[in-house]
Amino acid sequence: LQQIDEEGDQGTIEVARGASVERLHINFSDPNTEVDGQRSHLGTPHPFLTDDAVRQAMNLAADRETIATEFYGEGQPATANILTGLELFESPNTSWEFNLEKAAQILDEAGWVMEGDVRAKDGVELSVVYATSVNAVRQKTQAVIKQAFEQLGIRTQLEQVDAGIFFDSGAGNEQNISHFYRDIQMYTNSPSSPVPVEFMTSWYAGPNGENVAQKSNSWQGQNYQRWVNEEFDQLYEDLQVATDIEAAAQLLIQLNDVLISNVVIIPLVNRSVDTYAYSNLLRPENLELGPFHDVTYWNIANWNFAEGVEPQS
Repeated sequence: LQQIDEEGDQGTIEVARGASVERLHINFSDPNTEVDGQRSHLGTPHPFLTDDAVRQAMNLAADRETIATEFYGEGQPATANILTGLELFESPNTSWEFNLEKAAQILDEAGWVMEGDVRAKDGVELSVVYATSVNAVRQKTQAVIKQAFEQLGIRTQLEQVDAGIFFDSGAGNEQNISHFYRDIQMYTNSPSSPVPVEFMTSWYAGPNGENVAQKSNSWQGQNYQRWVNEEFDQLYEDLQVATDIEAAAQLLIQLNDVLISNVVIIPLVNRSVDTYAYSNLLRPENLELGPFHDVTYWNIANWNFAEGVEPQS
């Protein structure tokens, strides 16, 4: 890669944009109250993260540009969407902003006032536990978010968990993402298919909350955040029976917008698939590098030489 970068006449470096998003997940249930042998119980709302003003302020406190530029680099842009890197499903209706002054004003107007270094309301302090896996880039991201949160008056305790434990799905593992025994979790995953229908199950509650991760289903439900929204559920059910790609695209954009407008998640960075170097002897439009190709050379039969290049025997 370095040789090609320095001798640009030989080849080109390209960052293949992916469809995965590094983001903050917000817990809508209370991780500090135990009900029937479990914390983060669906029927026990979070004492302050269910307040739209708090989530809106947190969203404004995410310095996406610094995180994307300093920690992720070229081809991995800041984003306001959970569905991104897939042009057909990319919402044009959202935007992001880093504005601590505006965030503080929202909290002030909602009655969250500073008491020393921390904001409080009705005896409840804004104090969060923010967890992610052990990873150098994620720890740098945590530090940036923590600094901004604490400038706002949101006390922030950082936790780092070994990835093998954090992403383990065992019913007895209370440190994993499905138990969600914290206030905020950060990680990424991506759609497994070019039409990301099943990807949206992460926020679908289902009838009687059957898709919410709880003790009753051994924490195997896909909705870890215990967020329930009738509009989202109906749109998701409509999507499951959609047979027209244009209709599916509109439904996916609407689902994205419901998540973003309600600040259910805080998207940070659209992560890349990988960085590639290819010879200038090849036609770049025929390489087709992207998120759903198992191997770089999946369509090698279609590769051909650039215009004016004669193959050598």
